[in-house]
Amino acid sequence: MRNAINKLLDNRLVWILVSIVAAFLIWLWVVNSVNENQTRALTFEVQYEGLAVLENYNLRLAANQPDTVLLQVRASATDMIRLEQNRQIIVDVSGISEAGEYDVAFRPSAFSTMAGNVSFQFMQMGVSNAENTIVVRTNRITGRTISLSTANTHYVISEPGQTDYFYVGGQLRVYPEDIQIDGPEEILEQIASIEVEVEFPTPLTATTTKPGALRAYSYTGERISDASLAELVFSQDSVSVTVPVHMVRNVPLVPIFIPGAGASEDNLSYRQSQETVWLMGEGDVLRDLAYLELPQVRLDQVPTIYSVRLDIPTPALTEIYDGPGYVDIELQVQEVSERTMNVPAGRVVFTNVPENMTPSVVIDMLALVIRGPEEMLAELDESDISVLVSLADYEGRTGRLIVEEFSVLVGEWPPETIGAMDLPGQGIIVNVQWE
Repeated sequence: MRNAINKLLDNRLVWILVSIVAAFLIWLWVVNSVNENQTRALTFEVQYEGLAVLENYNLRLAANQPDTVLLQVRASATDMIRLEQNRQIIVDVSGISEAGEYDVAFRPSAFSTMAGNVSFQFMQMGVSNAENTIVVRTNRITGRTISLSTANTHYVISEPGQTDYFYVGGQLRVYPEDIQIDGPEEILEQIASIEVEVEFPTPLTATTTKPGALRAYSYTGERISDASLAELVFSQDSVSVTVPVHMVRNVPLVPIFIPGAGASEDNLSYRQSQETVWLMGEGDVLRDLAYLELPQVRLDQVPTIYSVRLDIPTPALTEIYDGPGYVDIELQVQEVSERTMNVPAGRVVFTNVPENMTPSVVIDMLALVIRGPEEMLAELDESDISVLVSLADYEGRTGRLIVEEFSVLVGEWPPETIGAMDLPGQGIIVNVQWE
């Protein structure tokens, strides 16, 4: 028996047959191992096709439509390798024409068609209702223009505790004032208002602008969720709120008197209705403003006792914060006398007459109030008076003109010591003709 076994082991043909059988068994094991189905969890990118078709129907994928999904994949080892190398699934939405929820078949981009021996199961709730399909949600898109509100803007104005200035806040400004919103109509119909929320944490002493966050509210006053807002497209990427902050400062008012006709600040007493004015404006302007000059008052053109109302001039970028925009001044000139005289029209001397102009005084006598030193008025005769009327500003005018400003000369008295007014207070009427 042993000899038979040894003889068989020494037979070359037997070993060849054994080798062939062993090779076949190994090949069979390898083939079965490769084609055996495997199960793995893989993350896939979702590629949506046909989005242009949705736009033609005014549709858009819902904001919560997933861009990636986690799938449990069952496939052969060969197919599994291909899927691991190309982790993308394609979803064709071109067949959708209405807003709603649909189960849409998908295929892995690794295959031109879905392989029959490959199956997918979603590992996330609500993503799929059937094998090898994905839930696609679409919304109908519409648009609205809504005005922005600053109701949620909070700020504090600095209180410096000073007596001559403080700060005030102006009307808030939001940019842009309106905003265009596109999105699902069921969300847009809920929006009653959109407010810009901004916090200014420190007290303000100057105009300040900060970006804000949008908050939408329903008609019942409830806030629209951020998830719903994520489905909307806003025409502006950012909005801002500006808090105008102005300084209010108490500024002295200084009257300006031009000496003349024997009157000057040396023999003038006056009283004004307000010594200061509260101005509001830019701090850079008001901080450097020591006082305000009132319009000039020519003392040679007013009676010795006179009341005048002067408008308060306001510098650029400022306005009157409180109180009237004028000052009443009562003045009295001492040591100066007045005398009413009728002066013949022949005593009028025209100066600065334009070429080819022929002027004449309409009336024969001018009723004038002459003011000056008492000793001059006591000896004054009408023949001593010359009335100077300048026509430099009347080029091209014709017909009857009213000249409100004029001056008088009396003998050898210095002009600055003499003043005159026409008694009606309406000026001298001059008739003008041109050659």
